Amino acid sequence: MSYVRLSAVATLLLASAAIAQPAGVPTFELERLELNPNGRGSLVMGTGELLPSGGFRLSLMGHYEKDPLVLYADGNPVGALVGHRATAHLLAAWAPLRWLEVGAQLPFVVWQQGDDLSARGLAAPATTGLSTPSAYARVGLLSQRREAPVDLAVELGVGLPVGSADALARDNTFRFSPKVMVGRRFGFLRAGVEAGALVRPTVTLISDQNVQDEVGTEVRLGAVLATTGSGLRGELNVRGAVPLTQQPASLELLAGLRLPLGSLGEAYALGGPGFGDTPGTPSFRVLLGVALGGTEPPETLTARDDDGDGVSNDQDKCPTEAGPATNQGCPVKDTDGDGLEDSVDRCPREAGPAENQGCAGEVKGKDSDGDGVTDAVDKCPQDAGAAENGGCPTKDRDGDGVLDAADKCPREAGPAARQGCPVKDTDGDGVVDDRDTCPSEAGLVELRGCPAKDEDGDSVADHLDNCPKEKGVASNQGCPPQQEQLVAIQKDKLEIKQAVFFAYGKAVIQKRSFKMLDQLAKVIQQQPQIEKIIIEGHSDNIGDAEANRRLSLARAQSVKDYLVSKGVEASRLEAKGFGPDRPLLSNKTAKGRAANRRVAFTIVTPEGE
Repeated sequence: MSYVRLSAVATLLLASAAIAQPAGVPTFELERLELNPNGRGSLVMGTGELLPSGGFRLSLMGHYEKDPLVLYADGNPVGALVGHRATAHLLAAWAPLRWLEVGAQLPFVVWQQGDDLSARGLAAPATTGLSTPSAYARVGLLSQRREAPVDLAVELGVGLPVGSADALARDNTFRFSPKVMVGRRFGFLRAGVEAGALVRPTVTLISDQNVQDEVGTEVRLGAVLATTGSGLRGELNVRGAVPLTQQPASLELLAGLRLPLGSLGEAYALGGPGFGDTPGTPSFRVLLGVALGGTEPPETLTARDDDGDGVSNDQDKCPTEAGPATNQGCPVKDTDGDGLEDSVDRCPREAGPAENQGCAGEVKGKDSDGDGVTDAVDKCPQDAGAAENGGCPTKDRDGDGVLDAADKCPREAGPAARQGCPVKDTDGDGVVDDRDTCPSEAGLVELRGCPAKDEDGDSVADHLDNCPKEKGVASNQGCPPQQEQLVAIQKDKLEIKQAVFFAYGKAVIQKRSFKMLDQLAKVIQQQPQIEKIIIEGHSDNIGDAEANRRLSLARAQSVKDYLVSKGVEASRLEAKGFGPDRPLLSNKTAKGRAANRRVAFTIVTPEGE
């Protein structure tokens, strides 16, 4: 609740009222609440997350405050100069670029009322009036959706001195609101903190030698914890102000519910109490609103294509540069500008015609060795050879069927698949030397040719041991019996002993699967020899097959995102959705269909790539 303390000053004011006309308090903006126009994470504070590039959000909100400005004298209430206040807010946010968001807020005091304090020298403020319009620019520095650990953004807001002074709805000069905001998703929760300042002119409301009540510059701090997902969401905000003038401190708690309205937007409600004597902090406030656009994105991060080239980020080798899928999303380069791509240009830094393979110095049709293959395409222009051998003499000195011109080991026989070089496996463990981490010591394929170890001496090899540094029993995956193990490491897969449960028809993981997935993340992190895991999403054959494939991929991606949030490197995981294409059992029975709705974890071994 906001109090302006009169005390001894009030005595002077009340005495002077006998000979002076009623007067209002000095001009200042009473409203303290700042809103978050993009609605990401919180309705009232930023969490570092911006709207997607090209995204927008338009919101209309109604706002009621109880006792935002109450006057006290010597500890006793004099009255509420503003006891009830209703405000309408129009908010807009737009992201012209991936890293930039701009927005504006237009508030209007629809109605306000207080006690009659004219006998005490204080006139009632106007019932209605325009409040302080504001605009902001927000710059995203880090994004969790682009593999950063957190969302981080900075913002500068500006309030214009064009509101109604009679309605206590404007400052005399511009006001500025610099902010830093950071947030992160943790499974179905999102947490965020915001730190900033409100830079405004200092206005003394009532003062004498001993007591002074002011509004002015202050530091603002806030934190939010919110749920995420595509259904009904909730949030809890804590906002506080630390004054840099002689105004009191304040704190507010605001809890809210948000109901999606399909893909159009959402409806929301927010409310809670205020604590402290700062003018503008009500005993409680309630907000109701609707928004168009800017709906919360799905929890999975699938199919992001930041450069818009049709190649998703997880497959794009150049995710910030547009390029064709045939070039793995990277732009086609032609350094010398002769119309030939560098990949096929024999002289990529020297412009030349296509018939000379992009080189300028060769003459069309010239055949130096007279073998019928022009120099432009002859791999051996000074030695006559057959056209099918690229113009080179037909030689195969090691007799391996790979001609010397294409043989990287022309004196050692080897298969064509290895460009004529022999396959060597010195230790005979089935892992060729150029892939064998221990080439002189026989080992296992899944350990890149190195032998198995058992560091804790419990007879379970470390690469199959869920607790490799803690002695356990084989029946519990190498862990002590009291530690229930829900994951088993196999040669070619990670076997889970419980299913991954999702919300019906959605890719949202249910809480009951978190314990098993947390253990799975721990096992993957302590087994560095597992370089790649395919997270496979499967379904039964009920419904549209293509829709099942999309849902199974989204669910596999949700599992990947969860494991990454628990510390597993994203580069070690790949999500794939097979839908009904790879059933375990017949889909003709309920038992078979249940078995086919699954998530599997396949280990990709070096030799199996």
